[in-house]
Amino acid sequence: MKVKKRHTVWNKLVRSVLTPVLKKKFNIKLEKSNIRAPFLVLGNHTTDYDAFFIAKSFKDHIYFVMSDHISSIPVAGKLINHLVSPIPITKSTVDASTARRIMQITKAGGAVGIFPEGNKSFSGDMSHMKPSIAKLVKKLGVPLVIYNIEGGYFSSPRWSKEKRLGEVRGKIKKILQPEDYQNLTNDELFEIIKTNLHVNAYDIQSAEGREYVGKNLAENIESFMYVCPECKSMSSLVGECNMVKCKVCDYHAEFTPYGYLDGGPFMRLDKYDKWLKEHIDSLDFSDTSECDIITSDENFEVFVKQNNFKNKSLGMFDLALYTTRLEFVSKDKKSESFTLPLDMIDGYGIEGMNGLQFSVKDGRVFRTKNKQPVSALKYTNLISKLAGLEMKF
Repeated sequence: MKVKKRHTVWNKLVRSVLTPVLKKKFNIKLEKSNIRAPFLVLGNHTTDYDAFFIAKSFKDHIYFVMSDHISSIPVAGKLINHLVSPIPITKSTVDASTARRIMQITKAGGAVGIFPEGNKSFSGDMSHMKPSIAKLVKKLGVPLVIYNIEGGYFSSPRWSKEKRLGEVRGKIKKILQPEDYQNLTNDELFEIIKTNLHVNAYDIQSAEGREYVGKNLAENIESFMYVCPECKSMSSLVGECNMVKCKVCDYHAEFTPYGYLDGGPFMRLDKYDKWLKEHIDSLDFSDTSECDIITSDENFEVFVKQNNFKNKSLGMFDLALYTTRLEFVSKDKKSESFTLPLDMIDGYGIEGMNGLQFSVKDGRVFRTKNKQPVSALKYTNLISKLAGLEMKF
């Protein structure tokens, strides 16, 4: 990784083009900072546009750590790499090369941007953060900027394809110089980062009551709400226009322009998310046969990672989760069905709204895409339960 002049040039050109677009889409209000590189900026993650929001607040080009499922998009991925050179990372792995690239940039006088959650929020509350971010900050030894994005979740929920017009604000929450944190323990520094980075969309909304106007406000919400809060049936909810309905019971609720569910036991999606995790944690699969399907969905395109810029399609599959394995059943002649034992999975993550990613202990990385609003979150939470791991999304 090298700091290059073309990245700064393209950064300025892209800004001039994107600024009116972002203002129109998100009604953005961004605080400006005079801090100059090298520095590290940490931001909470709410939309696909967060890197652009943060970049507009600073004068220097920022090298953002970015999921390699974006850099592997045909043509566009290589173009993005040439123009702005993001630092790729595979979500479901621990990649030491990412840390080395970050250190190369800051040592060369560049600025780096990281979203420590590694995932956009499904519920409006913060996602899980790894404490190792504090260790990285101390290794870099550069000024630390903690940046808050507010309103992004309601403007572009992770589970939705539809944008909503409201107000998005970006502000510098805290700046720490190296001398401010070098004598802190990693735990102390992590607590400062976590506290100042924390943004709960519903806590802010309950105080401000901003409207986020759009069409089809509830469509695709089943990619997040995969258990009915009334009858507790799985994969029974569907979002239609502004309504969420259960196909099994009478549950229905309207998703309002203020981001609340009007009807049923939960108004706030962060409260539903808390209940959902508790419900999954309470499930008992001890008497479930290895032959019984826990959940399944159709029409996944499955890829295997080749490198940071290329994936190879294995074909179309139906996916079924059992107590000990995932089964990918081929839907076409060019591919063969295969099984992925849960104890062979080294890490997993969610890409975009409903893409699954599995890192396998033999080094392979599988990715899935599905054009339907199936819930990738359903699979990661259930695998966490079956494998005895903490639910992190």
